[in-house]
Amino acid sequence: MHFLSFAIPLANSMKNRSILRITVSVAAASILHTSCDALLLTSISPRSKRVASSIRSVQSSLTSEDATSNQYDKIYFDIGVKTQPNNQRGSTILNVGRLWFNLTPTNHPHYLPLHISNLCNLAASKRKAIDSKATYVGCTFQFSPATIDDGFGRYRWGHQCDGYGRNGIQVSLASGQLTDWDEPFSDPERVKDCVHASFGGKYYGWRYDEISDLLSSEGGDDTAAILLTVPIHGPGAGTSKFSIVRVSESPREWGERLLLNSAVVGFLDCSGNGGFGDDTNDGRSSLDVLRAMAQQKIGVPTIVGSGTEMNE
Repeated sequence: MHFLSFAIPLANSMKNRSILRITVSVAAASILHTSCDALLLTSISPRSKRVASSIRSVQSSLTSEDATSNQYDKIYFDIGVKTQPNNQRGSTILNVGRLWFNLTPTNHPHYLPLHISNLCNLAASKRKAIDSKATYVGCTFQFSPATIDDGFGRYRWGHQCDGYGRNGIQVSLASGQLTDWDEPFSDPERVKDCVHASFGGKYYGWRYDEISDLLSSEGGDDTAAILLTVPIHGPGAGTSKFSIVRVSESPREWGERLLLNSAVVGFLDCSGNGGFGDDTNDGRSSLDVLRAMAQQKIGVPTIVGSGTEMNE
């Protein structure tokens, strides 16, 4: 799979023009097999256009330095599973693998710079030395019968991570003040330019059918349109929350309905290297890792590592 790196201006004035470039992909490591009670696991140790609105108008507070330092087009999450504690020892983390995601190109009309930069900054743990919760490392995905792909019809074809509630960016309000790091932000001017009607509702960002066509044109036997999304309306909007949504693998009655009220900011690089750490070359793909994460019943999926990477 080939990737392109794109750039767009974040500021309108020629004097203050800044460029933001982004890349996303997710690879995974040691894998987790859960057919019946069979399991292969490896133990590991626990670990940025203006915006206007009559009420809480926001404006990107990114400086030129911020923008140029955010030259990423891939993002990854290393996934582990937290086991249940027993009498002899506490819970342990078992290695599942790495998920690589490709982010919306920066010159794409549906690119959302604030939301993507927030994800990237948190994944890169840029402020972790100042605020231990300004990261995704240690955050968990929701875990219940609705998040386990066990064939019993309860699975909802997606996985949500709330994060720690800290953002990786600040934006300016109409008053000129910056949002607090734990205060939700919005980007109404960009969002209104990328709204898509679907099943009586709306979703935002990169169009699902465009991503699906892109994947189809690239070929490959084991490819699926699995999307990286952030909430635009409702609980978690403008925060650290994100979701991984298995749109193309879901039944027809689900499909794009799974995207309502959220924005698509990237898609899973299905063939990305699913290994990390000591298991970098174990042959697993990001798609293998996601399916294993969805099928396992051992414990809570946990982000044990995350980061961003420029596409060469």
